Parts: sequence; structure tokens; C-alpha cells
Amino acid sequence: MFGAGYIGLVTGACLAELGHQVVLRDITPEKIRMLHAGEVPIFEPGLGDLLAANKERLSFTIDAAEAVRDADVVYVCVDTPPTASGDADLSRVWAVVDSLKGVSSERLAVLVMKSTVPVGTGDRVRAAMDEAGLANVGYAANPEFTAEGKAVHTFLHPDRVVIGAAEAEAARLVTALHEGVDGPVEVMEVADAEMVKLASNALLATKISFINEIATVCEATGADVEAVAKAVGMDHRLGPHFLKAGLGYGGSCFPKDSRALRVMARPELTRRS
Repeated sequence: MFGAGYIGLVTGACLAELGHQVVLRDITPEKIRMLHAGEVPIFEPGLGDLLAANKERLSFTIDAAEAVRDADVVYVCVDTPPTASGDADLSRVWAVVDSLKGVSSERLAVLVMKSTVPVGTGDRVRAAMDEAGLANVGYAANPEFTAEGKAVHTFLHPDRVVIGAAEAEAARLVTALHEGVDGPVEVMEVADAEMVKLASNALLATKISFINEIATVCEATGADVEAVAKAVGMDHRLGPHFLKAGLGYGGSCFPKDSRALRVMARPELTRRS
């Protein structure tokens, strides 16, 4: 697991809970020191208990070679913050790919992208892997749909597990990793999986923005937005989630993913030759 941040740490702990041996690698020595000492560097309900319960199946390192040495699967769980233009900064993703150059692991079978990336990144990473001598290693996209405060539960009991893979064997291996997870697995092409993540977050952000606009109209007309939202959410086609009027959407994902989708939708990028 490359990246012991929020997503990497939750994913690693949950995979250990499912019975897998997991090595978490991070470039921050202090974070690794804390994890070795049994301290949890982030707050997430249930995560500390999960790490403690599975400590025999978890190890932590700053050494890329050590992390990969006995690995069948490498997960990329690094940040992809927005650039000034709104696109995703993939420098940390490329740093992981670069760190794998020359790494010896006869077992390594698939590189899995957990980080949120623009559609088309999989093709670029695949080409970079081939150039790095990793042509024999499969590639898969496995986007996260983590809800902060319920991250452990949403990993183990997800609405769906999305796996995008060009190779059937890569899809099979990543599917097998999730045996024991209480949720359906959807296997698709890599680009489809990349888009599912961005489209999901953009739609949720849209629902929040929409109900806030309705709240403004309700104030002007004397209607009760809570009563309106409740009745609207009873329609099974719409659902009640994310229909709470408030300050608007925020957090680490919705703003950047919405901007990234907008950048990708520019005519010069979507026009087919």
C-alpha cells in the first residue's frame, strides 16, 4: 500500500481485516514511527481498533523495495490535489511508478490505482509501467467511495466495489482481494471506473447545490425546505441522501473532483478527431 494517509490507512486496515498481509509504505518517517508505536495518525471511528486487532497482518515502512518485495498487489493511495487550472496533480502517482523501477518482486501481479485520477490516466500509467520494465504487471483502477466518519463501515459494507481492468487476470485478483466484503462487485474497463468516481462525486455535489437553491426559493415563497426535501427524497428515483439544505459542499473530494471533471469536459479535450 503506497500511501498511509486517510485512504491508504483505511484500505490497508480493512484488507488486513479480510485476512491479507498488508505492508503500508509512506514517505513520512514520523507517520511510520507513529504506526509502529501503535498510534493512529488520523481520526476515524473504529480504525484504531481495526489496526490493533490486525497488527500481526500489518507492517509499516518508508522503503519501497521492502514494501514490494513479497507483494502480489501494489495499491497506489496517494493524494492527487488540484492544480491551479483545476486538473489533478499526478506527481505523487508518477513518484510511485518511478519508485517501482528496478524493484525486484517475482510475485508482483497487478498495480491498483486507488487514488482519484482523471479519465485516461490508466493508459498513461500503463505506458509508464511498460517503460519501467513492468510490462508483465497488470493494471487496475479501484476507486474509493469513502465517507469520512464511516470509512471502515463503507469499505466493508459498500454500495459497490468498482474494478476497472483491461486484463481479466487483474480483474480476478482485485476481485479476490475483496472476498468477504458485503457488497456487489462491478467489473468494467479502466476508463469507465475512472469516470464512475468523478461522476459520482459530481452528482452528489449537484444534489447539495440543488437543494440549497431550492431553499432560497422556499425562503422567498414561504415554503418549508425540510418538508419539501423530505417529500422529494421519497421518490425512489431521487432518494433522500444529500438533500439537506446548508452551507454547501466542501471537503477534500467534492470540490476538486468537480473541477477536474469540468476541466476534462472542455471542448478541446473531448472533441474527437
